[in-house]
Amino acid sequence: MKEYQIAIEKEIAQFAAEHESDYKLIIEKILSYNYKNYTNDFNEFFKFRKELKSYYLKRAIADFKTSKDKNLKELIVNLADVSYDRDYDVLIGLEEEDIFQKVLAYANDFLKGEDFIFFQQQYVNSEVLFALVSAYENSLFSKEILLFFETAFDYVKKYASENDTKKTSTSKDPDGSTLLELAKALSSFDVKSREHFTSTVFEIYIFSIKRKRNYQMKQTAGFIAVLLTKFQTPFDLNILENFIKKERKFSPDAVYVHQTRYTKWILEKNTSKPLRFLKNDENLSPIFAIFALADLNCKKAIPLLLEKQHKETNPIIWEVYQEAVQRLEKDFTALHYEERIISLYDTLTPAQRALGAESDNVFVHRAKQKFMVDNTVYETDQD
Repeated sequence: MKEYQIAIEKEIAQFAAEHESDYKLIIEKILSYNYKNYTNDFNEFFKFRKELKSYYLKRAIADFKTSKDKNLKELIVNLADVSYDRDYDVLIGLEEEDIFQKVLAYANDFLKGEDFIFFQQQYVNSEVLFALVSAYENSLFSKEILLFFETAFDYVKKYASENDTKKTSTSKDPDGSTLLELAKALSSFDVKSREHFTSTVFEIYIFSIKRKRNYQMKQTAGFIAVLLTKFQTPFDLNILENFIKKERKFSPDAVYVHQTRYTKWILEKNTSKPLRFLKNDENLSPIFAIFALADLNCKKAIPLLLEKQHKETNPIIWEVYQEAVQRLEKDFTALHYEERIISLYDTLTPAQRALGAESDNVFVHRAKQKFMVDNTVYETDQD
């Protein structure tokens, strides 16, 4: 935790002690802090402030569950249901059926896609899906959450098709970003619950690679392919191989092709193919081969990785080599997806980044810190 964060937490704790249970005043105090006075990193500050706000709203929920004060409930909803900074976890945490239905309505709005959200000025984002995933263990809502996710993909397709105004070959398709966020949410359930949605995520992937899909959908398909490695249920690898063969004829260095190839290597537990790929100097995009070798704990790749790293001039790719070598030298075996090296890579499509989402690529941030470079100069995403 940064020093400024510790200082603000202490100030708010003291303020809250002096204004006990005056949650409106406490939240207003939290929101009065401006990032410009503390850091240049707006996103870091915004996340910290939101978490602090959520902490005190959850204290308010604890008070509400004891008192059942309707005025307090209304206050919590008003403070949490702010269009540009909505806290879905807090709204669900009230455990009130009417408020939960409100959250479900927001989730359905998100599934309607980017145009609906923009033109209807519905300030909802994919956080609502992940809030529902988090609430799945709550017996009050588990059945409704299960039904929502079981029917979500069909709903997305049906809404996009019925509201197609452009009538082109691809305009009736859902937004790639909507499908990706849905697939991410389904893949974020705990291991046992996740397998229930295996077939749905497979269907989303197959849908995204069908003929006549636009380029954004193909980019989405690469990210969804990587999610397939989180599931234990077998997947027909011929589908991946056929997609790779088809796409590499026209876009051999597209990121989605490399992501699909990575997925196939991981599901096959195949280290010989990424080793061969990396040895071939004609392959100019080594990142996903490096990921596969590290995530498969291929220690015999260390000499080759060190050799390649020594010649590497791109600081971002250099960082990828560094992380892979360190993991292999420590004999680190990733037991869960979140522990794999690929989880440090960008989880946002180029389209999402173009719309203003900040890259979460750890290697880009490391390179910036070490070399003070801009990721638009050293771009690893060929899309």
